[in-house]
Amino acid sequence: MANEWDTIFGGDRTVLSWLKKPHLIVEVLGHNIVVAMPGTSYRVVYAAHHNKLVASTFSASKVPEEKCGMTLAKFLGLAWPAANAKAKKIGLIG
Repeated sequence: MANEWDTIFGGDRTVLSWLKKPHLIVEVLGHNIVVAMPGTSYRVVYAAHHNKLVASTFSASKVPEEKCGMTLAKFLGLAWPAANAKAKKIGLIG
């Protein structure tokens, strides 16, 4: 089974833990990183400032059909590491 698993997932067993995490979209817009959660109004924009990311804008208006069960604080706690990783990957911060 291990060989079949490695063939399907390229040996990366972290896929299972990823499937349990909320889905975030991380986009680069110029010198900004935008993180959003599909199905919600949660959005945060990070800008590079002195080799660090700083949250410059966020939105989280309550949408009646929103059923993610996640607080804004929890979203921001997930968004920053995702944005930080993307910023390091593209060389926006060191």
